[in-house]
Amino acid sequence: MAITAKDIASIFTGMDLGAEKIAGNFNKLLEENIGQDDQLDTLNNKTLQVGNFIGKDNSDLNNVSMGVHGFGFWEEGKVPANSNWPKTMQGNVGWGYLIHLGTGDNCKLQLICCTGGWMFMRIYAGTAWDKWTIVQTKYEQ
Repeated sequence: MAITAKDIASIFTGMDLGAEKIAGNFNKLLEENIGQDDQLDTLNNKTLQVGNFIGKDNSDLNNVSMGVHGFGFWEEGKVPANSNWPKTMQGNVGWGYLIHLGTGDNCKLQLICCTGGWMFMRIYAGTAWDKWTIVQTKYEQ
């Protein structure tokens, strides 16, 4: 039995209750599906890790493991100001996904897909992260 789009959407049921609710829903989906057709085992061991939820208590993007990470920031815990998140997001609410590719001091890439139609990207090359690039901000007509 494969994980469906409805299963993925169920992660965000009750998201107005905060990060803990989303993390709980995510963990429930993992528990219900680990081992089924080896889909999550394959995802976690042979391709890309399903990462940890990122929120106000662990918001440092410079210390993220490789993988796909859900994130969420609400009124009581907005994206931190003066942080390594895109300036456009700082001080605001938002949720979505961060994709982090690469490890160590090699070339790395981070892509943020965020509510409001925002996409941001930055690359680590040499010794530091480049500035965030806004990838897309225009809605389809």
